[in-house]
Amino acid sequence: MAHRLFTTRRGLLVAAALEGSWRQNPGRCELSKEDLDEIAPILLRSGAAGLVWQRLGPIPQSQTHEEFSQAYKRQTLQSAVHEDDVAQVFRLLQEAQLDAMLVKGWAIARLYPDPGLRQYGDLDLCVRAKDYPVAAELLKGEVAKEVWIDLHKGTAALDSAAEESLFERSAVVRIGEVPVRVPSPEDHLRILCLHLLRHGASRPLWLCDVALALESRDTNFNWDVFFGEDKRQADWLQCVLGLAHQLLSAQLDGTPVVGRANTLPGWLPRSVLRRWGNWFNADYRDRARHSLWSHRKEPLRLLEDIYFRCDPLRATVEMGGPFNSRPRLPYQIAALMRRTPEVAVRMLTPQK
Repeated sequence: MAHRLFTTRRGLLVAAALEGSWRQNPGRCELSKEDLDEIAPILLRSGAAGLVWQRLGPIPQSQTHEEFSQAYKRQTLQSAVHEDDVAQVFRLLQEAQLDAMLVKGWAIARLYPDPGLRQYGDLDLCVRAKDYPVAAELLKGEVAKEVWIDLHKGTAALDSAAEESLFERSAVVRIGEVPVRVPSPEDHLRILCLHLLRHGASRPLWLCDVALALESRDTNFNWDVFFGEDKRQADWLQCVLGLAHQLLSAQLDGTPVVGRANTLPGWLPRSVLRRWGNWFNADYRDRARHSLWSHRKEPLRLLEDIYFRCDPLRATVEMGGPFNSRPRLPYQIAALMRRTPEVAVRMLTPQK
């Protein structure tokens, strides 16, 4: 039997469980109890259980269903707390006359039909580069003890568009009386796509976010703004929308990406499905040492761990390659060579 690293079966089950789950009427999940039980740990750990709960119905039919129901209830309570956190932070910034923009997290969660469907924790805040020192000082006080804030100096770490352009195109929405700045629909969809790519599409929830942002766009959505001027990146973006269509049945009617969505290179959906079916957290910056060290006596798990640090999708994006049908191995080797010093040190250094 093939090792699960080389199969997509469980990833396909995850995709089937989440198909259309971001919609007001997502349709019934038709997976068997056995299949759902198999992927339940992945859905729970990746923050997607609330979305699956909506497709199962409110009355628990099994232990797994009950776990999804409890996850949904926790997320509903947490969403109210997080919304208060967002309001508190923006009220503080407003009083200091500092302009900030919220991306991901609440900025996309607010578009879901129910606040308990989308799990999120930290607040991704962008301030203009010139305002960063003041904002960092302001937000490291008492508020930092209550709210997990990921403060970005400018927008370069999240997007390729110019900082000033992003702020100029942004919109202001409100939590009660508190104004909250969020990216324009075009910019936010691009940011969501790029974030997914940089992290190897590890969380299926992120592709649900992309599908939601895509389907909730209005009729004056500016595709030229979304794609930007970088042709290679524009093709990456089209492929992400194609993944949302192929894996989760996101609707592409009226978009200019239908043709590309139907001609994705075969390695791309396979790479995503393998990752979904194996579940490795995307944040390797502070988890690699513990993870690699813990698998040092388990060759297959160690292979999985190293593979998912340089899997075809992540390696291609990291090395700036095109999404064509050519083999991904050269990109994976290049990415692994770039990471070799980090991997070697973290494998050989015990966790304290």
